[in-house]
Amino acid sequence: MKILLLGAGGFVGSHLVEHLIARGQHDVVGVDVAEDKLEGIAGPRFSFHVADIRCNPELIDRLIRDADLVVDLVAYANPSMYVSAPLEVFDLNFIQNLEIARRCMAHRRRLIQYSSAEIYGKAGTGAVCHEDTTDSVLGAVGKHRWIYATGKLLLERVLHAHGAAGDLEYTIVRPFNFLGSRIDYLVPAGAMGGPRVFPHFISALLSGGPIRLVNGGHVHRTFLHIEDANQAFQTLLDHPAETRNQIFNIGNPDNNVTIRDLAALMVQLYEELTGEPPVSRVEHVEGERFYGPGYEDGDRLPPDISKLTRLGWRPRYDLVTTLRETMQAYLESGAKTAPAEPNMTAVHSAPA
Repeated sequence: MKILLLGAGGFVGSHLVEHLIARGQHDVVGVDVAEDKLEGIAGPRFSFHVADIRCNPELIDRLIRDADLVVDLVAYANPSMYVSAPLEVFDLNFIQNLEIARRCMAHRRRLIQYSSAEIYGKAGTGAVCHEDTTDSVLGAVGKHRWIYATGKLLLERVLHAHGAAGDLEYTIVRPFNFLGSRIDYLVPAGAMGGPRVFPHFISALLSGGPIRLVNGGHVHRTFLHIEDANQAFQTLLDHPAETRNQIFNIGNPDNNVTIRDLAALMVQLYEELTGEPPVSRVEHVEGERFYGPGYEDGDRLPPDISKLTRLGWRPRYDLVTTLRETMQAYLESGAKTAPAEPNMTAVHSAPA
């Protein structure tokens, strides 16, 4: 089978490429605007195109036509952008991704679309987020932070409608905060805004800058080791009939934690890994001061993963192991600070 990975140069994409190369069962074609996260990842059945889906429609159409399966990872997943550039976020995350789906329909190609746990928004009833029964509760229109979730949710609804009409064979993935090497980038000490919570905290620990808890860090997030995420993808790949036109949460409900407790655990692990106590101090900061006007947050229930576990997948890595291995990768890699422009294929896990 020939698999086309759109967004192959991002965090999730680079790990999927590595996973598929190691298995050696498929021809893999990657596309992204950058390839730095793919450094050292190569195989005889892997090829890569440096291209932007917005600027190379003929190439993308040809690659979709020649593929058996299209995996769409393309998105801006940066909470600062949700409030500073909401129209750009909506254009890429909905309009451009819908065009990918339309090309899949034109060529009758199966699509695995990576969405986001963000679509649950501020849903706070029940004990877990279930793919088929939990309501999406998003903030007011003036809170631009929710445009990312709105675009993702609207795309899901359109794909669902096309699937019901018989136009498209799809599988939707809702990731819950994947963690591992190559996630995002470091930010300068004391920087406001930027990527998700883990890069902020590890940047602070490495630079001695402040560990900033947005709105006190009382909200919960669920974290999943990237190797567990790869195995979940493989399960979807191995069960095309059972996953056809279905939505799947991918996360580890046992790794649900408040952001303030996440910070405390990372401080502890940093001292274990380096042998030195961190000099970073903990500060509280208002969300709109950190990310900008229009930011809002909500607590997050852990995912119900029973649909995927019935197909044989189960997460293996606990929270401590997940954090330790990800932090160790940062300590060993000498990760770089933020690029001039954010990668358009950043990981689709929800920000914290």
